[in-house]
Amino acid sequence: MPAETMLSFLKNCTPEGRMGFRVATQCAPVLKGVKISNLIKVKPGEGREIRTRLKGSGIVCLALYRDQEMEVLFLYRYGQLEQHLRQPAVWGFLWKYGYEAWDVASVLERLRARYQQYAGGRSEFPHELGVLLEYPVEDVEGFIQNRGENCLLSRYWKVYSNRQQAERIFRLYDAAKEQALWEIVNGLPLYQVAVAVG
Repeated sequence: MPAETMLSFLKNCTPEGRMGFRVATQCAPVLKGVKISNLIKVKPGEGREIRTRLKGSGIVCLALYRDQEMEVLFLYRYGQLEQHLRQPAVWGFLWKYGYEAWDVASVLERLRARYQQYAGGRSEFPHELGVLLEYPVEDVEGFIQNRGENCLLSRYWKVYSNRQQAERIFRLYDAAKEQALWEIVNGLPLYQVAVAVG
């Protein structure tokens, strides 16, 4: 999308349009059903508004952390996340980080607790978040082992294992973002931008 189009839209849009644009910019792959989850940081209280605007879309909005300056939201598609958690590589990785139950509610409860400890300065970053954001387990492990250095490629995440597969996924995410932004700019509300996924 041309920069002039985006700037014109943002200059003249309603608060609802601006919110939709922000969510689409950061979470388009989830909105378009090509990714199971995403994080977005917003101002306090905006999480409730995003939840309202996504009602009926099939996307769940969970606050991982909240303080006086921001909310960290985990947007996800329940059914897709539930299937993702059944993959042996995923639950094997989570097991190493102390996850003992594989249902969505238990996993997200533990993730929230770990993220809050991290945000409060009481623990390291919960790297399992990468696996829950659907980054390949090999790339999350590569990130940990290399301390974020020496990656093959860095876009939506840092790639350490399968560059070609990651590039294909990145193109898919880029296309989802382009489509979602055009829909927002053309006046669609956020819940309609978010496609319903089986």
